[in-house]
Amino acid sequence: MSTLRSRASASLSLVALLVLAAPAAHALKTDREQPLEVAANHFTTNQNKHLTVLTGAVKLTRGSMKGEAEKGTVYQDEGNEINRVVLEGKPARMQQQLDNGGRMHATAATIDYSTDSATAILTGNAVVIQEGRGEFRGERIVYNTESGELTGEGNSGGGITMRMQPKPKEAAKPADKDKQK
Repeated sequence: MSTLRSRASASLSLVALLVLAAPAAHALKTDREQPLEVAANHFTTNQNKHLTVLTGAVKLTRGSMKGEAEKGTVYQDEGNEINRVVLEGKPARMQQQLDNGGRMHATAATIDYSTDSATAILTGNAVVIQEGRGEFRGERIVYNTESGELTGEGNSGGGITMRMQPKPKEAAKPADKDKQK
């Protein structure tokens, strides 16, 4: 029983570390103001349910945010504003330009993105890579694209893994030639 508690405690500690240690990386704020562009082999729309299902070579683009999947489901509210996009694939992929100039890349079996909360929930072998900052892997990762906050959890067979890059060192300045004489 104490081994189980130790594992649970270690898992909670890792989750807390992930949240606290994750460097802030915010997605481009202008992406929300862009139209959603869609490409797929097939689509079905139910206007009464405000739902569109896309299948086959699904590609979604909204500003710098791009998604690719085998299946995509787009949900709209009563005013026809997109409020949720679910991507499913082997894996589904998402990427987005960050305010700091880097890029975020994510893969998972399912990526469930809510435009209202600016949160992507990645499940099934989830990976989030923030270029130059770090890499996060787990069974489930929740990524807030506005705040840069990440939380993650493993499955019963394993936990989460992280790789956080050190802060780049400033280049050494060449010594002044006059000081060398």
